[in-house]
Amino acid sequence: MAAPAVALAVKAAVAAATDKRTWKVIAVTITAVLMPFILAVLLLMSFLSGGAAHNNDAVNLAFHGGTISSDVPSEYRQHIEEMQDAFSQLDDAIAQLHIESGDGSLDSTRVKAVFYSLYFGADSLQGVDYDSFAGCFAKTETRTRTVQNPDGTHTEQSYDAAVPLTDLNQVFKNLDRLLGRTVTDDEKSNADEIYQRALGETGTGLTVSSQVPSTAGLISPCRK
Repeated sequence: MAAPAVALAVKAAVAAATDKRTWKVIAVTITAVLMPFILAVLLLMSFLSGGAAHNNDAVNLAFHGGTISSDVPSEYRQHIEEMQDAFSQLDDAIAQLHIESGDGSLDSTRVKAVFYSLYFGADSLQGVDYDSFAGCFAKTETRTRTVQNPDGTHTEQSYDAAVPLTDLNQVFKNLDRLLGRTVTDDEKSNADEIYQRALGETGTGLTVSSQVPSTAGLISPCRK
């Protein structure tokens, strides 16, 4: 009795497997089950794409200027305008360092990229000491020079010279002291990504730091 029953079951399974209607039912069932997951993935991809576009636009506008699109959310617009103003003040602060031409020049784009990574999205930039921030990217060296006195004689004179730092690790140590906290690896990575974008090079993707440093007490120059 068992053998004929098994044979009939196999025969029915083969018939079902060759029936296109059966496969359509299976396909519809699988699609119905997976559709919520497919929609969720598509929604996430769309969200990430839109966010990346806003981030890239914000970087380009902050560093290079231009007209802010009406599609940019109002809150984002405010942050971009605040960053543009901050960059102008950073330019003034860098100029105040009076770096001598023989020592090279301070990479203002790098300074601004780090600032952007740390401060974009801050509730307020009031109280930020731009001179101290720019100073974290330079060190002070004591040098001597010969000056001519009114009577025609010459005297050796000591003076302090600002020299750009080439070691980013030292820069971030200076910033740690200034901010009173440790700049995270994510913030450092994001700053480098912003730097590449600002120079027009291809990067992997931008994020806006959710960890905004306190602006209280940022009054002591970083240069050592």
